[in-house]
Amino acid sequence: VTPTPSSSLRHLAVAALFALAACGSEKAQSTTSEPAATPPAAAAQAQAKAPAPGEADGAKAAPGGPVKTVDGPPPSEKDRYVLAIEPPKDAKVGQAVQVKVKVTPKDPWHMNLEFPTSLAVEAPAGVELAKPKLAKADATKLDESSCEFDLAFTPKEAGEKAFKGTFKFAVCQDEACSPVTEDVTFAVNVVPAS
Repeated sequence: VTPTPSSSLRHLAVAALFALAACGSEKAQSTTSEPAATPPAAAAQAQAKAPAPGEADGAKAAPGGPVKTVDGPPPSEKDRYVLAIEPPKDAKVGQAVQVKVKVTPKDPWHMNLEFPTSLAVEAPAGVELAKPKLAKADATKLDESSCEFDLAFTPKEAGEKAFKGTFKFAVCQDEACSPVTEDVTFAVNVVPAS
């Protein structure tokens, strides 16, 4: 019997159906024979969705890096660092003296050496500052353990002289950095030159 064009098309359609059915059963067999591979994939997905260390307690990864910020009030000065101001013991009219301003981070915090650390102080009347704004390069000491500035000035008249200024620095630990703007105030008693 010579097949007609329509019967040939029917044969092709039936063959195609058998081929699709065969592919479907292979697919079904392959998915049913892979349960052992599914748990590791599911574990990897769970790990990808799990919070990173420190995120469970409210920390969030900062955009573009591993440093995290934590919601809520920032740690207090007592938790992060100690600020010490050491005025001169003797200040006499006409003699140059220095005030040491020092910040020491508390463990696990350390000084951020990349931060544009600075100390700016306003001179009271009757006092001449050698340099009213000190930059990072002016620090007498700057490493991870501390930062120190020696603020030099010369009193021009006797009396108690009140200074005020702003100390900007940053302290960091492994997972967070904390920029600080600290108000600095101190008084120096200036006596007449003898």
